[in-house]
Amino acid sequence: MSKLKKTSGVIGCLVASVLAVVAGTDHDLKTTPDGLAFISNLEGCSSSAYQCSADRWTAGLGHTQGVKQGDIATTETIADWYIEDISAAEKVVDRQVTLAAGPQYDMAVSFVFNLGAGNFRSSTYLKKLKAGQLTAACNEFPRWVFVNGKDCRLDSSHCAGIVKRRLAEQKVCLYGYQ
Repeated sequence: MSKLKKTSGVIGCLVASVLAVVAGTDHDLKTTPDGLAFISNLEGCSSSAYQCSADRWTAGLGHTQGVKQGDIATTETIADWYIEDISAAEKVVDRQVTLAAGPQYDMAVSFVFNLGAGNFRSSTYLKKLKAGQLTAACNEFPRWVFVNGKDCRLDSSHCAGIVKRRLAEQKVCLYGYQ
């Protein structure tokens, strides 16, 4: 039986409920609990599929793989997806750079989770991380404000949330969780 159901409406979900399931799950994630909460709150949660600002069908906490219009996911499925997606992002980070668990590691995972492995591997952000220039690396976040060629700093682009996300990631990267 499929873990997804079909519907036509958008149904939200509670990030706290999903994080509670994640916390009760046996997993090997290196991302801190603060990092998991931070990333999930930036993503928001939707039980039903919707098109994100990059025009991809998305459900749960930013999950896109295999999601189609009309899909509905349970809290448990969303938690499973979140663990899988964070784990995949961690593998990309771990292959490219050595960072101790903590806010800077969490923000590298957030970068990959939201922007993808290819953007991470080709970024000045990663180059600066590898060079040990942590402050300079953190200051790269505000440069990543384009979605499908749209500059999210412009009101007409309708993606201002990306700008807010990058500033929040930069702040945590520089100063930790406050």
